[in-house]
Formats: sequence, structure tokens, C-alpha cells
Amino acid sequence: MMLGTIAVSLVAMSGWLLLNYRALQSHGLSFEQKAAMAVGWAVIILGLAFVLTRMGY
Repeated sequence: MMLGTIAVSLVAMSGWLLLNYRALQSHGLSFEQKAAMAVGWAVIILGLAFVLTRMGY
């Protein structure tokens, strides 16, 4: 059961990443703009993860 859940999660995550990658390409941004956006999202996600772990979630 656990292996099936992991497999479904990996497939869903791969599809989600592919769709987001294609969406990012469609905006015609330069590499520098894409890198800045990636860093921005990483900071947001890491900051949220840090806050949530401190709150005990």
C-alpha cells in the first residue's frame, strides 16, 4: 500500500513539474529572470517550511 502511494505521488509530482516547466518556458523569460524567480520561490518555500516547523506543524 505504501509503495503504491509513493508511486502515485512521484507520478503526480513529475507531471506537475513538467506542466510548470512548460508554463515557465511559454513566458519567454531570460535565464537570469528564470533563475531569480527560482531563487525567490525557494526562499518562500524554505521560509514557510521553517516557520511551520517552529510552530509544530
